[in-house]
Amino acid sequence: MILDHIDPYSDKLQSLQQLRVTIEIGMDIQIKIHDTEWYIGPLQGKRLISKNNGDFMHMFETDNPDEVLNYVIDGQRIRDQWRDVVIVSM
Repeated sequence: MILDHIDPYSDKLQSLQQLRVTIEIGMDIQIKIHDTEWYIGPLQGKRLISKNNGDFMHMFETDNPDEVLNYVIDGQRIRDQWRDVVIVSM
């Protein structure tokens, strides 16, 4: 399984697929992108993304992980900047 290859001592993802799977299975994820903290998690059968513990919240229309990965932060989709993602907690 993709999650078996996560380095427990690293705060970086090894692949975009790791982020996709964590979203898909409904894990609560706290990440940093360009020094801003983001929370991604399930809420009422959909997904939520929140900036800095609630300063900004966005509910996605579906539970599809691609909708989250296509979300634009600082002018780029999350999927295009996964290498810059710092894992705070999963």
